[in-house]
Amino acid sequence: MCPDRPRLIVILALSSLALLPTARAAVGPTNAALGKGPIHISADSLTAQNKPQQQAVYTGKVVMTQGDIVIHAQKLTIDARQGKVEVATAVGSPVTFTMSSAQRHGYGDTLVYRPGSGEIVLTGNAHLWQGPNEVSGQQVVYHLQDQHTTVSAAPGQRVQSVFYPGTAKTAASPGGKP
Repeated sequence: MCPDRPRLIVILALSSLALLPTARAAVGPTNAALGKGPIHISADSLTAQNKPQQQAVYTGKVVMTQGDIVIHAQKLTIDARQGKVEVATAVGSPVTFTMSSAQRHGYGDTLVYRPGSGEIVLTGNAHLWQGPNEVSGQQVVYHLQDQHTTVSAAPGQRVQSVFYPGTAKTAASPGGKP
């Protein structure tokens, strides 16, 4: 066993906890509860290093869950600094995610999660749904705390949206915006 292996295991465990954005008091599945709680990751394999940077790479049928957020990918890379996760990057064909309390789900070629800002960025054939309503483009940026969404098109393309009038607005998203 490598003499640094126990230290690496502790750092990886602490790094996973750092995926939690700053906690706010919340009861039930509200906007503030999105992206909170312990993170669970399962995969076919894990490769980790502590030097020159702290990085864990999960490959093969990766499933990451945190609260009601579930991400499915072929590969998940977690980059940390001083035991704190800075970014989690998932790739797949496609990467999918669901957030049941916000009635959202989506997919893209790549998903980047920045725990410090509570931001999820889908890139490459990106789609995001709230109930039956859908937005799509080259990139979809979604903020967990305020559920703000920005969609960008690829050069020469346009952003696409489909909204169904009369669909119920959700408590998790004032105004029913995707």
